[in-house]
Amino acid sequence: MRKRPEIVAPIAALILVAGPASAQPNLPPPPPPPIDQPTELPSLPPPPRPQTPSSQSPPPSPAPPPRRVAPPPPAPYRASARLARTDEVVYVEAPASHPVAVTLNPIGLLRGRLSANLEVQLEPHHSLVVSPNVLVFHADRGEPGSLLSEGFGFATPTSSSVGIEFGYHYWWRWSRELRGPFLGPALLLGSTTDAAAGDPTRAQSYWGLAVDVGWQEVLPGGFTAGVGVGLEIVRMAGSGGPVPRFLLQMGWSF
Repeated sequence: MRKRPEIVAPIAALILVAGPASAQPNLPPPPPPPIDQPTELPSLPPPPRPQTPSSQSPPPSPAPPPRRVAPPPPAPYRASARLARTDEVVYVEAPASHPVAVTLNPIGLLRGRLSANLEVQLEPHHSLVVSPNVLVFHADRGEPGSLLSEGFGFATPTSSSVGIEFGYHYWWRWSRELRGPFLGPALLLGSTTDAAAGDPTRAQSYWGLAVDVGWQEVLPGGFTAGVGVGLEIVRMAGSGGPVPRFLLQMGWSF
């Protein structure tokens, strides 16, 4: 069957016009834009800048995985080198204590005078001393008015006398013994017969003051010896003056 060109052309044009129209549905018109809001669309971000090959840095190399270290082998058991703490009581022996000394004065014995010392330590540095004396026999004690006669209580070769001294000693060292350097005053009291001053027919009393300085040593067994010098003033019946004195003492400490 042969188609006629004058019929086919109008039919084809009609199909082309009717086909798209039938494919689109009847849609309502778009709503109006809201009031008080801009109708412009948001701006899009700018495109990324192209990187040149020189500005591109190589990606970082991945970190190597951590290396596992094998634990050291267990050490063999050893006993602790530290010694255990122990409490030990140590007894320290205190130095020997000799707070009492009994000594004799041999110098005066050459002139007929017997004299002794009893010294008691009250506490370290301080002691009291008592020294009784007596004339036990006749001896040369110098001329009347001499220093030796006055020092013995104005005694003459035929005098008899009894006396006592009360003294205090300060010891330079801190010690429980009567040892080391010392100094101190003393009070002298006594009575003398046939004296070189006053009335020789009767016993007369005298008094005096003295200051001594010396050194005394105590050996480990207790033997004690000391030396010293001093100055005394003895008064009897308005007479008297300063008299030097010399100390030499020997005895024992307890």
